[in-house]
Amino acid sequence: MGNMCPGEDAALLASVARDICPFPNYNPSPLFGKMLSFNSSLQLRDHYRTVQSSLTPKQLEDFTQGLRTTFGREGKVTHGGVGLVALSLAVLFDTLARKARGEWVSDSGPIPGLFLKGPRGYYPPHVYTASEYLRLVPHIANNPTRMREESERYLKQLKIDDLSLDKVVKSDRIPIREEITAVNMMLGFFFATSLQYHIHRINSMLDVHGFRSRTEEPDEMVFNLNCDPEAVHNEFLAEVQKSDRRTQDAFENCKTVQGRDLPKTWLHRVAWFEWLHIMHIPLFTPGIASFSSMVGQRGEFDLKANALGKWVE
Repeated sequence: MGNMCPGEDAALLASVARDICPFPNYNPSPLFGKMLSFNSSLQLRDHYRTVQSSLTPKQLEDFTQGLRTTFGREGKVTHGGVGLVALSLAVLFDTLARKARGEWVSDSGPIPGLFLKGPRGYYPPHVYTASEYLRLVPHIANNPTRMREESERYLKQLKIDDLSLDKVVKSDRIPIREEITAVNMMLGFFFATSLQYHIHRINSMLDVHGFRSRTEEPDEMVFNLNCDPEAVHNEFLAEVQKSDRRTQDAFENCKTVQGRDLPKTWLHRVAWFEWLHIMHIPLFTPGIASFSSMVGQRGEFDLKANALGKWVE
């Protein structure tokens, strides 16, 4: 497909394009990258304090009570500062904060904001499995036996999801070629890999067998733009010419990208640039040499010590 348009350039052009045609945002939730990283404990602590700081005193009291109910007076979470446990806690913080504000939050289905919703409302099966697992983790994190059993069970389910996806792909019954579905499938691969790390962390083992990657691109991608890209093609070019020098330079840089599959209209092309950049920057794919580092992470998280509200005994 030729050279990629640089990520910063693609983002600049996308900001101009979305003012004309509000096409979907393909960026995954930042929680994935932050919580499935080497410094996840620090990222979780920052997220915890940011969420608490956003609440009124009464809301903070309700939020803290929700955590005490789940984790008890000690407020400590085994492996809470690393990997999927950290991600589950971040999701729990956001959920409890929304409830404290009086917002309705579903207890089932895809976790809002964590995965991308396609134009048809379709989610691959692993999205449901991952969401269910993340909701369960806070309730079993301090029970090593239950944590091991459930983690292994959900990993098996993810493999079943992967096989079932193969069948429906072949029957062409799902929008597998849609750009948002492709991003969700990439997130599914990262989630499954992270679950393997977590299981081996629990068992103190280092041999991690790779989960099959779904990050390859289908031959023809479908981009669901909320406009007619041909109708606004010239409008986009005019807006770029009126933009600042940095945006104009970004346009010139991306003009050099070559490829027989390159979309003809610039709105379509900008969406493709941004999507392609996201698909080629893995969130969480450490190499073999770093397996021992990842599995070796422990990171108990102390909710009480980092609480901004009163943690009543």
